[in-house]
Amino acid sequence: MKQAIKFFFLLSAFVMLAFVNQSFSQTMEEATNAYNKGVELSATDLPKAIESLLSAADIASKIGPEAEEIKKTAESQIPLLQYNYATSLYKDKKIDEAIAGFIQAHDYAVKYNDAPTQAKADDLLPKLYLAKGSAELKENKLPEAIASFDKAISYDAGFSKAYLSKGLVFKKQEKFDEMKSAMDKAIETGVASGDDKTVASAKKTMASEFIKKANAAFKKGTFAQVISNVDESVKYEDNNVEAFYLYALSYNKLSKWDEAISNAEKGLALEENTPEKQARFHYEIGVAQSGKKNTDAACAAFKKSAVGPLAEQANYQIKTVLKCK
Repeated sequence: MKQAIKFFFLLSAFVMLAFVNQSFSQTMEEATNAYNKGVELSATDLPKAIESLLSAADIASKIGPEAEEIKKTAESQIPLLQYNYATSLYKDKKIDEAIAGFIQAHDYAVKYNDAPTQAKADDLLPKLYLAKGSAELKENKLPEAIASFDKAISYDAGFSKAYLSKGLVFKKQEKFDEMKSAMDKAIETGVASGDDKTVASAKKTMASEFIKKANAAFKKGTFAQVISNVDESVKYEDNNVEAFYLYALSYNKLSKWDEAISNAEKGLALEENTPEKQARFHYEIGVAQSGKKNTDAACAAFKKSAVGPLAEQANYQIKTVLKCK
């Protein structure tokens, strides 16, 4: 009886061992088949190829050390295939899907220790978010554009174009302080990365915006504020002819004759060399020289300004006020 029981247990163990071996063999076959299917599909259907390789890696990981080679080989191909799939979406102008695809490529690359693919995905993501934000800006989706530019910056903190674009959104929203902060960052990062075009664009934008503020202050008659805003403008762009014209106008209004003459002369050096264009600067020099009681110099300046729109005013100064010879 005892021998019968012993034989029964031995038979059961043999059956179980045979089942495990058969199960192991089938699982290895499944892992191999999934891997081979993934390789085959990689030429025609990248999403399904990735799915098969993920399945192969998962099956292999459950088998253990015996399937380690299948697991590693499958995993090593997944990040690049995902990157290639995302690239195809980008070529088809599917920006949102491409962004999601490159994020997935990044995640696979981190998970499977594929540093080159991770670097390529991380290089493209900020550019894609910039493109997405630029499209949103054109469509006047301003909060969405800000979010996209912020995402670009989160991937590349030195991305000068993203800061510039963000500044343009704030400009459109008439948020001056936020615009200035973004533009200053565009200049800082652009200088650091050698992006001269972005630096020039940001400086030009800020110089122009301060000139707008200066003009608004001039209309209100707050001439010290005009000068303060022009001071800020020339920090960004010191060759703007309008800045020196506003300086000359405002210093004359404040009876600061020498400052008016100095800035009018700087404006003359920058202005187009035609009598009509330069007339306004000569007129302000005339006003300043008249204020200083330098009649001869004032008359000479007013005579040079007696062309174009200022001709009537200049001739009045020449004939009636100063009685120039």
